[in-house]
Amino acid sequence: MDAKINISLSFKQVIDIVKQLSPVEKQQLSEVLWTEQNIDEIVIPEKQKQLVRERIKKYEESTDSYLSWNDIDRKMKARK
Repeated sequence: MDAKINISLSFKQVIDIVKQLSPVEKQQLSEVLWTEQNIDEIVIPEKQKQLVRERIKKYEESTDSYLSWNDIDRKMKARK
């Protein structure tokens, strides 16, 4: 049987509680928050959308000036 406790907390109090969690508990909380989130309710500001559009356009205009993920991975491994 699941017990339900209704306690009124301010957002700041919730943040303070979260800061006290262990790294594993924070990860678990993150997973719960992500799965509980309704993707249709996510609001992406127009400024961010425009920035992404500009970056895509810049990439499409000069694809030769960008590295593939394989090239980046190879360069990173070479530095180790």
